[in-house]
Amino acid sequence: MAVLLNNLQEFGLVKPSWNDEAKICIFVVDSNQSFLEHAMNRPAILTLLCIVSSTILAQVPVTHPDAATGFSSIRAEDLKRHVYVLASDSLEGRETSYPGQRKAAQYIASEFKRLNLKPVGTDGGYLQPFNVTITKIDPSSTITISRSGVNTEYRWGKDFMAETGRDSVFSGPIAFIGHTDCVIPDAERARLAGRIVFMLAGKREHVGETTRPQTLRRLYAQRREPGVAALMVIADDAGPGSIDSVIQLALSFGVDRGRMTMEEPTVQRSGMTPRFIVSPMIAQQILQSAGHSLTALRQRALGDSLFSPVFVDEVNISAAARVIRERRTTENVLGLVEGSDPVLKNEAIVISGHYDHVGMNAAGSVFYGADDDASGTSAVIELAEAFASNPVRPKRSILFLTVTAEEKGMFGSSFYVANPAVPLERTVSNLNMDMIGRVDSAHAATGPQYVYVIGSDKISTELDSILNVANRETERLAFDYTYNDERDPNNFYRRSDHYNFAKNGIPVVFFFTGLHEDYHRPTDTADKLLYDRMASITRVVFTTAWKLAQMPRMLLKNVH
Repeated sequence: MAVLLNNLQEFGLVKPSWNDEAKICIFVVDSNQSFLEHAMNRPAILTLLCIVSSTILAQVPVTHPDAATGFSSIRAEDLKRHVYVLASDSLEGRETSYPGQRKAAQYIASEFKRLNLKPVGTDGGYLQPFNVTITKIDPSSTITISRSGVNTEYRWGKDFMAETGRDSVFSGPIAFIGHTDCVIPDAERARLAGRIVFMLAGKREHVGETTRPQTLRRLYAQRREPGVAALMVIADDAGPGSIDSVIQLALSFGVDRGRMTMEEPTVQRSGMTPRFIVSPMIAQQILQSAGHSLTALRQRALGDSLFSPVFVDEVNISAAARVIRERRTTENVLGLVEGSDPVLKNEAIVISGHYDHVGMNAAGSVFYGADDDASGTSAVIELAEAFASNPVRPKRSILFLTVTAEEKGMFGSSFYVANPAVPLERTVSNLNMDMIGRVDSAHAATGPQYVYVIGSDKISTELDSILNVANRETERLAFDYTYNDERDPNNFYRRSDHYNFAKNGIPVVFFFTGLHEDYHRPTDTADKLLYDRMASITRVVFTTAWKLAQMPRMLLKNVH
């Protein structure tokens, strides 16, 4: 329909007329004699008019004519072009502080410069750099077993994984205990102090669970044994809980690249017990040297919740798991379309998406992150173009913010709200897009014309009302509020960058189309995105932002 109307406008046969009182846009047909003569000689025009007249009331977007050019500029092919750049092999998964992420930042900055956005980053540019600290285990870390003067050495990343975030250098005698729910008599528990304690994974009732979530729950189940030197969790003999599978899973999540924080390294709290996941081979060697077996130990632990530890004094174990810390720099990318009102231009609507992803795994597979979140980032760029190219500027300013380090803990948006380009008290709202390119299983049967709306009524119900009006006037997507429920176990309201704005009392909307089988996998590729539906969501965001930018006052906030 929009294409038909554009054609008619090009011929000069219809023109938009905005009715301020009714808040609708009417397309007026030029009914003069020259039009009729023109139309009679052009059968195609008459056909277009017939089609328009039969459907115009139901389908024509009623965007204010002042915003029509920007609205119409949002196109699926543009979104696709940006995604294919951001999710390309050369960007290597855009992991925070790595070369691929920096290439993505430069691409976004070049687009903002092309659009002549006002640079409001650090030192008058489009980038807002900040420091992060990466903490990782030295790959040369080892565990050594000593018996009768013979040493056997085991390597990190092959025979064990260290969970610690600090240097763990220790040695001592050994004890074996049961599962996390096994009860140890008090007299024997006292003997655990100062020992390296080996334990079986998880509760007894969960033994045999083999799905990845169940396995992780078993392996990372906590047990507190104050005073012990270290805890060694024994991996399964085979399957997803085996040491090989655990290592591969850890490497796929970049454990070899370390854990990232925004803070400078600090002294670890005292009393934190080092934890390791170790191969059954290590446990078996120790037990065998003392006349026991791992198989018998497992059977005994399963048979009775009361478990007397096996103390091994003939063998000594020592570990040297050292930590490497590295300070690195990463950057948000931001640009501004300045408002036209001399007063209201000092206030802003922030449109955001995160452009980082999780990089590459140890095998060299690229995690492309096309949906997560090249989709949202491409929409931010497209919205920047829509507002920049619109002949009429909005009254308020629009800040376009693409943040880094979302995957590491939403550090980019956290840094921005602590160092905003527009003061938070003058920030009207944050409209955030994260994963808007796919269809989840809940909507597989109903079709793609939906979007999850999260957070829109939590701080300002007025924002939710404006959003719904914007949608009814334009794309008429099905708004799904499932994840807006505070009781939803997924807790998506707190899992993307809008939340750092919400924590500061700024009304937010999080646009999201749900998880899918390619989430955080190398198969999240650009060819699988639904670009026409992405364009629909982007137009709703545009219309919402335009309405917010034209309001004579800030949003009314809920009274609690």
